[in-house]
Amino acid sequence: MFHGLYNLTSQMISENRNMNVISNNMVNITTPGYKKDTFVATTFREALLYQQNHKSEKRTQIGTTQMMRTGKLTTTNYTQGGFQVTDEPFDFALGSSGFFKIQKADESVVYTRNGSFYMDDDGYLALQGVGRVLDTNDQPIYLGRDDITADNKGNIFDEAGDYHGQIGVFDFDNYEALSKNDNGTYTIEEDPTLVKATIQWKALETSNVSAIEEMTNMMSGQRALQSAAQILKMYDQLNSKIVSEIGKL
Repeated sequence: MFHGLYNLTSQMISENRNMNVISNNMVNITTPGYKKDTFVATTFREALLYQQNHKSEKRTQIGTTQMMRTGKLTTTNYTQGGFQVTDEPFDFALGSSGFFKIQKADESVVYTRNGSFYMDDDGYLALQGVGRVLDTNDQPIYLGRDDITADNKGNIFDEAGDYHGQIGVFDFDNYEALSKNDNGTYTIEEDPTLVKATIQWKALETSNVSAIEEMTNMMSGQRALQSAAQILKMYDQLNSKIVSEIGKL
C-alpha cells in the first residue's frame, strides 16, 4: 500500500520540478540566444525481490520493484535559434556555434549567446546587468561613440574608419560541463577555444523555445499533477479509514 503512496509522492515532486523548468523556458521565450532546458526524470535503482528460503542460502528471485521516481538532471538544447533583424547598432547575432565572453565587475567571466549589447557609461560594449564584452584578445571593447559599423566577423569600426576591435567568440569541447545561470549566461571550468564565427550585425538570435510545445508540456504536466493529487487524497482517506477500523478492534 505504501509502495503506491511513495510512488505518487515522488512523482508529484518530480513533476513539480519539470513544471519549473517549463515555466522558465516560457519566461525566456523572448530572451535573445536563450537555449531550451528539458527536465529528465528517472527512478531509483530497481530493488530485487527474492523468495525467503531458510533452508538454503540460495534465494529465488521473484520480481523487481521501483519505489520512487526522482529527478535525474536538466539538459540544455544548444541548437541554433532563428534571426530577428533589429537595426540596433549594438545588436549582434551568432550564426554558428560558440559564445560571447563577458567580463563581470569582479573580473570573473561568463559566456552567453545573448548579443543584445549596449554602450555603457564609460563607452564600452556591454551586456546589460552582466558586464563588458571581450574581444579576441580577452580585452573589453572600447567604443566611445555610437556611430559604429561591423562586418560578419565581428570587426567593429566607426564612421571615421577607426578600428575598435573584434568581438571574441569562444567554444568548448564539452557542453555538458557548462553551468547555466539564471540570467541566461554560462560558467565553466574548462578553458575556451577562440573560434572563427559568423556574426550578423543589427540582429539578434531568437530563443529556440517553441511556445506551442511548452504550452502542451505545461498542460500535460498540470494534468499529471492533478491526477496524482486526487489519487493521493484517496490514499489519505483509505489510511484514515484503516486507522479508524483498527482502533475499533
